[in-house]
Amino acid sequence: MENNKKINIVMFNMSLYNDWLNGVSNRNFHIMNTLLADERINKIIAIDYLPWTWKKVIKNYLFGYLRTTTNLIFQNLLTRASQQSEKLIVVSSVASYFGKKIFFKDLAKIIKFCQIDQDFICWSCNPLLTDYFDELPAKSYIFDAVDDWTLHPSYQTIKPLIEKNYQEIINRSDLIFTVAEELMTKFAENAHVYWLPNAIDLNHYLQKATLIDKEIGDIPHPIIGYIGIVLGRLDLDIIKYLALHNPQKSIVIAGAYKGRLFYWDRKLIKELKKYPNIYLLGYISYQRSAMYIQQFDLGIIPHLPDSYVKATNPMKMYEYLACGKPIVASPAPGLEMFSEIKIAQTPEDFNQLVISELAEDNEQKQHARIELVKEHTWQQRIKQMLDLLYEQL
Repeated sequence: MENNKKINIVMFNMSLYNDWLNGVSNRNFHIMNTLLADERINKIIAIDYLPWTWKKVIKNYLFGYLRTTTNLIFQNLLTRASQQSEKLIVVSSVASYFGKKIFFKDLAKIIKFCQIDQDFICWSCNPLLTDYFDELPAKSYIFDAVDDWTLHPSYQTIKPLIEKNYQEIINRSDLIFTVAEELMTKFAENAHVYWLPNAIDLNHYLQKATLIDKEIGDIPHPIIGYIGIVLGRLDLDIIKYLALHNPQKSIVIAGAYKGRLFYWDRKLIKELKKYPNIYLLGYISYQRSAMYIQQFDLGIIPHLPDSYVKATNPMKMYEYLACGKPIVASPAPGLEMFSEIKIAQTPEDFNQLVISELAEDNEQKQHARIELVKEHTWQQRIKQMLDLLYEQL
């Protein structure tokens, strides 16, 4: 296919568009936004994460469907489609829960209205649904493997379904991208699998904040910081050891630790709140994330070495580096991408590396870290993805 021919995409997302508008960010968010900015893209029909439980149906209806209200191009009791921009159409639907055929009938009408029914590709980040292979006449089918969902605690009750869907994805996808090198093995039966790790919107993190939130601005330095969702994958032993052996340092944990109604890991949060120098800041939007990381003196990635972590590629390592921060981490695949990241095997090692990295940090090292991550922007990742797609088409 010629590189000057523009592409239309029907994209199955792993999040609600409204969540992205409210500051949530993930790989799917960055890929879609970077695709929209690429001149080779004509239109994207972005489909909100489709619900698979009654709880998800209620959430999608309240925070997706009911909030999709402007510039509607399609609407019925279960599905709405909104023209967000010249290139972007967002679909929020709960129809698939009541019947896949109902949903795909609605989607076909939206695709036809957008006048791309004769020429589009299907791009999915969601392994919970594979019916598109039979229901959508796409020119090509792309799957982006964002972690291994069979290992995620939230999906253990439907693990057999995900395994089955992964096999269909392997058999029928024209291109598969994986976030982690380890996932290449899982999808190895497909001849067109490519490891394309996470990346960074460098400009977002290089912009220096002129006003600092009091929440982080009043915390005494040095700050040992972690940004990200606070779940059971955090190594509590490491964090407790750091807090106990560094009473004059602040341990800042900036990230959501509960949903709209419930704590995700109440026991973990209860333990963390015991320490006076641990600051649990809660949810930090993507728009504010750079400002918070810029206040860190050092970034940490203290994750437990489980199989799920092995299938990930931490976004936070790019974010810390983009802000010039030294990093100390637990062993995990993907971290070897950057020699600047110091790996600790035990809580004692972790603590010693934190102390030495803080003592040895300087402006020259900070600039060097930023230079390292310049080779890993989302623009570069999308160029790689689209180049592979054009070759395949």
